[in-house]
Amino acid sequence: MADEPPDERRPGLRILVVDDNRDAADSLAALLELLGHRPTIAHDGPAALRAAAAEPPDCAFLDISLPGMDGYELARRLRAEPGLVRVKLVAYSSYADARHAEQAAAAGFDFRLTKAAGPAELEGLLTMLQKIMDLAETTEQLARQNVSLADQTKELLREVKEDLEEVKQDVKDLKDEIREIRDQKDPPEQKGR
Repeated sequence: MADEPPDERRPGLRILVVDDNRDAADSLAALLELLGHRPTIAHDGPAALRAAAAEPPDCAFLDISLPGMDGYELARRLRAEPGLVRVKLVAYSSYADARHAEQAAAAGFDFRLTKAAGPAELEGLLTMLQKIMDLAETTEQLARQNVSLADQTKELLREVKEDLEEVKQDVKDLKDEIREIRDQKDPPEQKGR
């Protein structure tokens, strides 16, 4: 049997699942693993903040009805952490009304998904998130290349400018030599005769 080519896709997303309902958290984590992702579970806001700080996730599914610190406050705190600004936040809740949508947007959530959503909808969201992250990574690589090319261009322009100054100096020296040769050939006192 021939060797199969390695899978060139990006490894699954690192996903933080935050839900105080242990069965719901475990079920979502198991589904995420089946879909090829790497979930971590936290059951309250403080534990989620510690987990996110220890290993920043690509994405976090936050239940809204958490004890002590609700999902909105948790989202705001995650958004306030400099190392977590790129984490995609998903409000994963049974809430689906307009008020929840407004509060989720104000708290910094990127997406909303109801707990009644099926595996296909979950997989669709995760596929989209993965494409967004791949595109962002490609964009960052291109930006770094552009910076590198700009630096190289600056260096080349500096070198050309130095070379041009040298050529100007060489031309001036050559003119001076030609003038000296003319002056030696036709001394200034003979020119007036």
